[in-house]
Amino acid sequence: MGTEIGGRNLSDPYRYNLLPTIAKRMGIDMGGEAKLWRDRAMIELNVAVLYSFKRRGVTILDHHTASSEFLEFIAAEHECGRVAETDWSWVVPPISGSATPQFHMDFTNRQLKPAFVLEA
Repeated sequence: MGTEIGGRNLSDPYRYNLLPTIAKRMGIDMGGEAKLWRDRAMIELNVAVLYSFKRRGVTILDHHTASSEFLEFIAAEHECGRVAETDWSWVVPPISGSATPQFHMDFTNRQLKPAFVLEA
């Protein structure tokens, strides 16, 4: 997923923290939080990530397409009489979350057994 790379790995302050560098190179005014410079830089970074994968012929998914596919999965599960259970924080993207349908949905997140789990 593109947002895991652009919206997390390359953007998070405790990871690569590229947003200040990108904003400076783009000439974005960083003079205050209300300028939303991080948001603008992050969107352009995500566009660049998607572009770079496409240019090399490598498949990667944007968060809006993934959201549509997830809704199709939920519908298919319901048609089979099942409930799609998930952790909300894993299916809502780190950018533009409220612009995706699943942001506004409630999910149960039960741990079903039997299950494969990592033992410490």
